[in-house]
Amino acid sequence: MIARLFPPWLLVLLVTAGFAVVAWSAVEQYRSRGGDDEVAYRGLVDGLYANHRLPGPNENAEFALPPAVPALGVALTWAFNPVRPDRASPVLQSLPRLLRRLLWLALVLGGGLLVAGGRRLEPRWLVGVGLWLAALAWAWAYVDAATDNEPWLPIVLLDYASAVALVPLAALLAHEVWPEWRWAALLGAVGATLLPPVLAGALYFHPDPPFAAIAAGAALLVVRALRRGPTAWRGIAAGLTLAAAALTRQSGALVAILLLGSALVVSRRRAVPYVVTAAAVLVLAVGPWWIHQYHVYDDPLRANLNRPGYMIDHEPLSFYVSLPPELVTHPYRYSFQYALLPRFHAYLWSDWGGNYHDWNEPKPHARTLASIQSVLGFGGDALVLAGLAAFGVPAFLRSVRRRAGPRDGVYTVLTGFFVLTWAAYIIELIRFPQKGGDPIKAHYLLFLAPTAIVFAVATGSWLVSRGGWRRALLYAWLAAYSVSWALTVATAF
Repeated sequence: MIARLFPPWLLVLLVTAGFAVVAWSAVEQYRSRGGDDEVAYRGLVDGLYANHRLPGPNENAEFALPPAVPALGVALTWAFNPVRPDRASPVLQSLPRLLRRLLWLALVLGGGLLVAGGRRLEPRWLVGVGLWLAALAWAWAYVDAATDNEPWLPIVLLDYASAVALVPLAALLAHEVWPEWRWAALLGAVGATLLPPVLAGALYFHPDPPFAAIAAGAALLVVRALRRGPTAWRGIAAGLTLAAAALTRQSGALVAILLLGSALVVSRRRAVPYVVTAAAVLVLAVGPWWIHQYHVYDDPLRANLNRPGYMIDHEPLSFYVSLPPELVTHPYRYSFQYALLPRFHAYLWSDWGGNYHDWNEPKPHARTLASIQSVLGFGGDALVLAGLAAFGVPAFLRSVRRRAGPRDGVYTVLTGFFVLTWAAYIIELIRFPQKGGDPIKAHYLLFLAPTAIVFAVATGSWLVSRGGWRRALLYAWLAAYSVSWALTVATAF
């Protein structure tokens, strides 16, 4: 009965819309904290907006960033500026905030029900599309009005939209892994909403959230092509998406190598036209930028990793091996700054960096919830790593040995993507050690979120299928974590 009234794709839409509302409530309270990275990235937008050019090494610390994010920042600045003091308030502004959000969700859900229940271009279908357009116009009006209160808000919208996009992307990737499973997409979407860095990605201006959405979309396209046939036409779509990633972050080149290389591992000769086409499109689209960087800096992938005044001689021993008790008692700055896995864990599940709280003046219960989140996060770690070890690695090995099963190709792509990205990240941290362990932040690997969710869902579905205490343990953890995360968000915003 529930499945008839609310098809899985409609529930995914509702989860995405609900997440968008929660994230927007947080964005409305956005105030820059003046971090070095954010100031530098804003400077890129300001410089491009005012001078119509990207800065040089002596003008901005992030001078080597590819041009996509600054260009989109300029476009958003044009779209929502100038600020008009006499701007009219959005419709229904006088209603309580909660009621306004519920009405907006009702428009989205009502439109979905009408579209699902009617055929294309029938009156019922057209009314449903009309409700969606009304919801879109209403949302635009509120975004437009909100820019009056925060001059920097327009460019933050880029990260907000990217973070929201990760929810349906996780859903689509889960569907590609389990196309026969009705609820796979919904579980992928819910998993994205429960992962703190996805929400945090909406709250500041940084290239990593848009890069995460684009790179996750590229992984989805590669997985889909391998399942449905790696044709040259699908290679064009993959190449364009990978080009967008490379024009957003220098690490887009690594993403392209890993995804296209894994396609060759899975499909071998069948994937050659697909990979060649994708690579050709990538080079044609990004080549001019790489040539420019090589001409100016002798490095097509130039990045500002070796920063004068920020570097240390080497990572301390705690970077490699450490399990500090503060991971439970004090899982936020400035504890265990140089400990790779503990700090990343606290960034992933708790609030090490202070995205939701000012830890100098935390809100009531914030510290307790941060500790609870860190403890419960061990369960999330276990789900992801168990899925990688039990499903991903064996599938990868079978593919290498040419003994792959029907789902092994998908797992092979995701496993190679996940493991080799982590390896490259660790190598970079060791090669360019910085004071305070600065680059040990979850948002640098945010593009792996949908992949990690797939591995967690794989483990969770196995536990449910085994029944008994395993199923009960999973449900108990999921309930406890969901309540903890909901209270964390409610406390913060």
